[in-house]
Amino acid sequence: MKKRGKRILSLLLTVLLSAASLPVFAAAAPSFSQIVNAATYIIIYNEGEYTTVVRNDNGALSIGMIGWHATNALNLLKDIVAENPSQALNILGSSLYNEIITSSYWETRIPTQAEASAISVLLGTAESRKVQDRTAYNYIAGYVRHGQSLGITEPQALVFFADYENQNGRNGAASFYRQVVGAYGTVNLGTLYACSSQNARRTRTYNFCASIDWSRFSDGPTPDSDTTAPEIKDVVVSDLNSSGYTVSCSVADNKEVTAVFFAVYYKDDGVDSARWYSQTPENGNASHTVSVSEFSSRAGDYCTYIYAFDASGNYAYVELNVITVPDETPPEPEFAVTVSMTGDAVKGGQIKWRAAASGGSGSYLYTFYLYRNGTPIQIRSASDYEDFQYTFSENGIYHVLVLAVDAKSGQKATVTSPDIGIFDPIVVSDITSDKEQNTAMLGESVFWTLHTSGGEGQLSYSYTIHRNGDVIYSSPFNTVKNNTVKIAEKPTDSGEYTVTVTIRDEESQVVSVQSEPLTVIRALSAANAMFSTGYAVVGAVVTCSAEILGGSGSYTAVFRIICDGELVLTSDEIASDEFTFTLPKGGDYTAEILVTDLDGARTQTAGGELTVDEKAKKGDANCDGKLTAADARYTLRCAVSLETPQANLAYACDVNEDGQITASDARLILRAVIGLEKL
Repeated sequence: MKKRGKRILSLLLTVLLSAASLPVFAAAAPSFSQIVNAATYIIIYNEGEYTTVVRNDNGALSIGMIGWHATNALNLLKDIVAENPSQALNILGSSLYNEIITSSYWETRIPTQAEASAISVLLGTAESRKVQDRTAYNYIAGYVRHGQSLGITEPQALVFFADYENQNGRNGAASFYRQVVGAYGTVNLGTLYACSSQNARRTRTYNFCASIDWSRFSDGPTPDSDTTAPEIKDVVVSDLNSSGYTVSCSVADNKEVTAVFFAVYYKDDGVDSARWYSQTPENGNASHTVSVSEFSSRAGDYCTYIYAFDASGNYAYVELNVITVPDETPPEPEFAVTVSMTGDAVKGGQIKWRAAASGGSGSYLYTFYLYRNGTPIQIRSASDYEDFQYTFSENGIYHVLVLAVDAKSGQKATVTSPDIGIFDPIVVSDITSDKEQNTAMLGESVFWTLHTSGGEGQLSYSYTIHRNGDVIYSSPFNTVKNNTVKIAEKPTDSGEYTVTVTIRDEESQVVSVQSEPLTVIRALSAANAMFSTGYAVVGAVVTCSAEILGGSGSYTAVFRIICDGELVLTSDEIASDEFTFTLPKGGDYTAEILVTDLDGARTQTAGGELTVDEKAKKGDANCDGKLTAADARYTLRCAVSLETPQANLAYACDVNEDGQITASDARLILRAVIGLEKL
């Protein structure tokens, strides 16, 4: 490569290189390397690319695909430089190169923009990709091992933990692990996410971990073997004139050209003044138009280079011959005048017109002609004063014509201002509904009313209905009759409704107004009263519940528990749809539930079937009123201390009445179930 070509390359700002794809690997369970490679994939996705350079990341440099920071960034650059020192020296320059190989501390190092550009180019080389792949694997393997040392075993959880440690450090990750243990006792992907901030990065990583296809990740990092550089052909310079020129070319690669850059500098300024322009190739072609306005609008010699990069860090460049931009003296500006307006274009308002002439001697006289409905109504005589103002007292279409005269040459120019329509404004009232306190019950009709006046000619209206902020209906424009707009709606869903009405007159004046929110609620209802079981014994704890819907605001419920027609329990007023209690006596139970909402509306329901025995039958260990193999199983679990019956029900398990619950009791129950014993 020519020396100037290397120097140009060292000034490149950013080269975007995509990560190499991973080969398919499938196994019954992910290996350690697969876990590390999956973590590497999502961390790179969250952090950056091979060529990423963040000059000031909390006080120091961050680089590369996982954001190596400060002194870690320095150590990574040392390893990259060591792979190919001569290439690194050409890209970085001697000063930055020597600093990297001799320094040991970069905790506060913030590079200049030129240094950041050179570092970005170095990070895009094939040597850098190899070092970053290797280093990232070792870093992230350390994150995974840390998670394993803490006791995390689930592969998906280890990937999530590794991403967290990459962003928050080892101590932060350990503290996060302890937080999850304290909150849930168990550490897995679900509890890690539940305890996290659940921000965009955490959610993105969780979704990735929850659906990992381990076959996508190889059992170890695979280097990119592509060493073929792109090819730049068919370079053409066109449209050369005093404003600049256009350079176009075709680019090709054995895989894909990922970035094309055009480097341009004014020859006398030297290569260090080069400006870089990134272009995305389309159908194998790329072009850039050089504008001399970016180089102080100078004619003369310009130097141009074209660079093409592929995803593996391979690149090619071509140096164009010097391009000479011609010097053309611009023509004398044409004498012209413009007019601008400020103020309130309403009846009773005032507008100021300001004229500005150009292309003459600099000494001008202005005459203003004011028109209403095409007829002149006022003239402001010639003066060097640029402003003219007028207060509108009558309706009509107004405009101003300005005549400008160069006081020295006598040149003349005219300009006409845009039309201004002055009309009676549209006046609208507030929108009101026919419902008190803006509350309606679901299924009943609602009417909104709006009154109008003013405007020009016939008024028309359209309206939009919103529910919970979403548009559910928009109408076309209809004629306003008797200065009143009336809108009817029968809501089919509960929620908060608003109506926006737009009034328009024949001169296209528009006024919009929105109603106060109207709350549509369901009627209070209660149904499906039931008990949590259909059979129990005295002393058992059961729950009575009901399905409570609708109503205004919160509600309270009173549960009445009835046994054999007698009221045996009444709950306090509770803000719940269920009531838990202890059965006081045997018999057949039902329930009545009375519900009251915030506005005092009431409803009730009754039902539920529950049979309660005073004492559990011998052998009915699970107290369900039946003698089955399940009772034998429950008794056997009690015998080996896997279950513990209530003290007042232990007798149901102790069928041989020896004061203990043993396997013999379970055996007797099982024999009774199949008819070999009687209890």
